[in-house]
Amino acid sequence: MIAEVGADRATMTAIAERGATTRVTLYAHFGSRDDLVARVISRELDTFTSFMFRVYDESEEMPYGARARYSVRCLFDYARNHPAGLRVLMGHREGHGNRRLYAALEPRISARLRKNYAERGTRIAAGADALASLLLGMSLDVAHRALIVDGAGIDAACDLAITATMAVLRDVRPEQLQALDASLGQR
Repeated sequence: MIAEVGADRATMTAIAERGATTRVTLYAHFGSRDDLVARVISRELDTFTSFMFRVYDESEEMPYGARARYSVRCLFDYARNHPAGLRVLMGHREGHGNRRLYAALEPRISARLRKNYAERGTRIAAGADALASLLLGMSLDVAHRALIVDGAGIDAACDLAITATMAVLRDVRPEQLQALDASLGQR
């Protein structure tokens, strides 16, 4: 129900009817509608981040470009196989699961970016965080639009996200990231 209508519009009555139970039972178990929504979001966040962390671990030894493609493809495979879970996290309002999703995944992506740049002789700090946010945001937004907003084909959306990710990784220059780091150091 939350995936279908959004966290803000899912009522305890509708959730109880869908779950073949009563509002009284739901309130007794969860305490409030907000607590129920928070638990559902937490469950979906844990499931998705655990999946993505496994993907990151599995791809650790891949060459950099292959690792990026694999990670994006797996994100879309997850979206294809768990559309309701991704809708809960992304679908209806910025404040519920979305920011927590970024907070969970960005540090792993940033670390991978820092490591890749370091292997090529460039040290970056906060620039990696900004780049991680950009890359994650692109893929999640394309998945969101495909699943929820536009109903586009998930395979076509995945191809677009991979192309965009690879273009960003290819065209962002280390000097740009270092300039961003320097500008943050001046604050």
